[in-house]
Amino acid sequence: MRKLHSYVFLAFALVSVAMVAWAIIAGWNAPDSAKIATSTPLVQKFDANGVAVNTEDDQPVPVESAQEGIEALGIIFANQLDEGILTLDAIEAEKEKLANTIEKLIPEYEKKVSDNREAALEAQTKVEELKAKKSLGYADKKALAAAEQVQADFKALNDTLNQHKENVVIMQENIEASIKANDAAKLNAENMVSLATAIHWNLMWFYFLMVFAVCFIVMSAIWNMMLNAGGLKKTILALVVVVVVVAVSYFVASSNGWTEGATLKDAAGYDLGIGTDPATRTVFGTFEYMVADTSILVTYITFAGAALAALFSAIRGIYKS
Repeated sequence: MRKLHSYVFLAFALVSVAMVAWAIIAGWNAPDSAKIATSTPLVQKFDANGVAVNTEDDQPVPVESAQEGIEALGIIFANQLDEGILTLDAIEAEKEKLANTIEKLIPEYEKKVSDNREAALEAQTKVEELKAKKSLGYADKKALAAAEQVQADFKALNDTLNQHKENVVIMQENIEASIKANDAAKLNAENMVSLATAIHWNLMWFYFLMVFAVCFIVMSAIWNMMLNAGGLKKTILALVVVVVVVAVSYFVASSNGWTEGATLKDAAGYDLGIGTDPATRTVFGTFEYMVADTSILVTYITFAGAALAALFSAIRGIYKS
């Protein structure tokens, strides 16, 4: 029986180490705490210009999907870097604009420049010829103005063509930078989800161990009572201690204001709960807060008691030896 216990506890120890290692690795890969603390887009929407989306009464509008959360992360990280990074939807629009510029606008203006080049050269010759004259009559001045206008129009076509070519380079760089920023934002979001998942399952495992430990202690006590009637007194004393610890924890928790409607707020300023849709959002109430707070206090007292018991046992062992 003792050998079986050893195997069981070894298995639990190995799983516990693996769970903690998972949480540490996930936390190491996740964004640092400062970014998490200041990243309101984890819960709030942002428009394409990086402006926070609020309701009419100036309340943050929460994201409704992981995709929106990722987009929001990309926007806020872009704003922090001050690089004007595009959102995922804006990247697609920019790609369409880039394709239109390359396939339509540039060829169109190249044709216009080509078609007007000869006229522009003739106008240049005309301007040089007229400006070489010592005096110009009305007809010459009119011809000079017309020739200069042709030159100006040709220059405007060339400038527009060059601007479109410059825009191609700018859009390509912007798209590339935006894709990288959004990929980084997506990775950060995935790391955060991984960290939250690791923490969640570590808590579940901790709860399981606590329940298992309590059940094991109770079963051991009952078994000991069956074998040794003299152990009944110690068992009753242990139960009294447990009841007192829970009662004290509950009393302290109730003094924290949970029974009076006090609540915790999430990053968006809403009462802490589950879900983002205000219509279906499950908000934690008095019972959830009292159970959580009482459980935490019981855990603290248990840890403190275990530490004191270990210290007392060690000191007693020294004196006995």
